[in-house]
Amino acid sequence: MRFEIVILGCGAATPTLRHSPTSQAINWDGRWILVDAGEGVQLGLRKYHIPLQKIEAVCISHMHGDHVLGLPGLLGSMNLFGRTTPLSLYGPADLEKFVRQVLESTETYVRYPLNFHVNSGDACSPILEWRDCKVESVPVRHRIPAFGYVFEYNPTVRNIHKEVILKKKLQRSEILRLKSGKDVTRKSGQTILVKDACLPPKSSLKYVFSGDTAPCDELIDASKYADVLYHEATFMDILKETAKKTGHTTALQAGNIAREAEVSRLVIGHLSSRYRDEQLVLDEATSVFPNSCLAQEGLHFRLNPQTKRTETYLE
Repeated sequence: MRFEIVILGCGAATPTLRHSPTSQAINWDGRWILVDAGEGVQLGLRKYHIPLQKIEAVCISHMHGDHVLGLPGLLGSMNLFGRTTPLSLYGPADLEKFVRQVLESTETYVRYPLNFHVNSGDACSPILEWRDCKVESVPVRHRIPAFGYVFEYNPTVRNIHKEVILKKKLQRSEILRLKSGKDVTRKSGQTILVKDACLPPKSSLKYVFSGDTAPCDELIDASKYADVLYHEATFMDILKETAKKTGHTTALQAGNIAREAEVSRLVIGHLSSRYRDEQLVLDEATSVFPNSCLAQEGLHFRLNPQTKRTETYLE
């Protein structure tokens, strides 16, 4: 199981010489998913060697410019490079109108299908599922409709001991039942227990992206026991009233959210250019949740469900 997050941009509001606006790419066993597409997203994809034609889905958190203005240009480049495979786009109700209007106004024509999907504004809802993998959107609290995203792997199929197959002369139907986690009872009355026939279940994996949000119970609930939580921390706590008015979170609040959700690691992003010394922002988060770090462009997080370790490196 390969699950890797690449931070392409983690700044708030505008591009700066230090940070690009929000965007990140996720490589999930070779399936590429883009989360948000702020200005400069194409440069980030090129710089960090993300194969843009292999991106299968784009998840947009909300319609503020620093999260979507890079999207129309990206779609145009995919077309210029000869894309023919469909692209799925998930986000708020206004996403399709925005994209199609910009493409029409700029006479940007795409020859591949764009499949738009509107996230549910009422509850945490699955948007993508395959095998034991699932992506959910979760409504969060911002000035306009906004969403976080939950990426979760929960293995349901167990591997069976080969010697048990031979020793018990298991039939195919019995093997499938045991692998699905159900005991087998034969006509003779003999019971073969899953715990005796199968290896321990593989470990799960969970990554949560907050999007722009004020502190909210919906995201805390969705983040429970996550391996990594990427949460916005636009302000320090001295500006908590400004954060409240603008639908954002302080670094201290992000640390409290991570602690309450009992996550393993917190990454704080959507960093404001007002803080030249970002260590001060990080110090505020670590004062309540020590296992916190700052997002930065080129930072990779590789989650390993077997070891429950998160490897980190900067490209």
